[in-house]
Amino acid sequence: MSNNERYSLNDLFLSCMCKRNLILPGTKILMLIGKELYLRIRRRIDDDDIPAICRFLSDNPKVVSVNLAYNRITDKGMLPLVAFLETNQSLVELNLMCNDIREDGVIKLAELKITINLKSLRLNGNKIGPKGLKSLAMMLSINETLRQLDIGETDQNIESLVYFTTVLRTTNKNLQSITLNRVLGPPGHVLQTDAVAQLLQQTLVINKTLSELQLQKIGFADHDIEILVEGLKKNTTLQSLDLSCNNIGDFGMEFLAAYIGEKPPLAALRLSSNNVGDTGARSLSFKFPYSKIVYLDISKNKMTDTGLLDILNCLKKEHQVKGLFLRGNKIGEKTAKVLFRMLLSGVLNDKTLDIHVFGSKGRFQFSITEAVDHVMPHYYCMCAGAECSFCHPHTVMEIR
Repeated sequence: MSNNERYSLNDLFLSCMCKRNLILPGTKILMLIGKELYLRIRRRIDDDDIPAICRFLSDNPKVVSVNLAYNRITDKGMLPLVAFLETNQSLVELNLMCNDIREDGVIKLAELKITINLKSLRLNGNKIGPKGLKSLAMMLSINETLRQLDIGETDQNIESLVYFTTVLRTTNKNLQSITLNRVLGPPGHVLQTDAVAQLLQQTLVINKTLSELQLQKIGFADHDIEILVEGLKKNTTLQSLDLSCNNIGDFGMEFLAAYIGEKPPLAALRLSSNNVGDTGARSLSFKFPYSKIVYLDISKNKMTDTGLLDILNCLKKEHQVKGLFLRGNKIGEKTAKVLFRMLLSGVLNDKTLDIHVFGSKGRFQFSITEAVDHVMPHYYCMCAGAECSFCHPHTVMEIR
């Protein structure tokens, strides 16, 4: 048997790569993740494989989700894929994260407009650029099926962001989740983060459908958070907010604390990899008991035992915390001791805490783990809802 025959993507091979969909019982997910494929067949998916995959999907309507992340699909491969999506009605989730799709491929995809039946589309990590993203925003203005859109790390700039925020303020009434990570500034210039915050503030005031908003790596500082919070206070639908990997400090945390103290519907708040110290932690601790937050990520900040103890002492509240992430701060024995007692009393659960505490002869030590994050698994787990005990359940609504 030749190597080409052995490693060709025939129906038998593709069937073996399908897994049960735990989110939509009775359906399947086609898992063709580049890294896993390379371990099996010593290569990744490329443009020549797309027609065979499309034929398989046409013959197997129970496969409603396809994960093609970390492969070598280009604009050429998008042509048969777009032709398939134009007539297909069974596929609802498509993950094209971290391929080599550029402007032309996304423009072709956007031309489908209302004929596309997808509910979830992930384009994270492709160098699409502003022009391709503008066409995608125009599609979003009339498309009524898409519920989740991931366009983080796609070389978006302030111009294309204006298109998306305008659409979310005006014509689109269906999108529930959008990822806008890493917005670029003009060539040779720094991004005006206050302008980004202003656009998002205006959108949050008007939009009544978004429940999840991810804003990583934008460079938000404390003043930008002040602007953003004015929009958050008037929003009644947002349940998950991700502000990880920004420049938020203690002053910015004061604005966020004032916001969550007003009992918004927010259930998940991610502030990982910022500059929040003990003063910000104390501000948060005063307002946190009044919030509905059940998932809090303050990992990789600048808190010490003083700030962490303030946070831990405010956790006994009406809405019990089901996910708490502290790793990457300056955790000492005092914090470890309190965590140990809270785990014993049942206030915290070791399955939803990223710190494992060990006590012996009056001394306490800890280790860290990332395997308990059940809300945002797509940052490190590519199961997309398949048979994976590592990250299921995976949405705010499920953990509530």
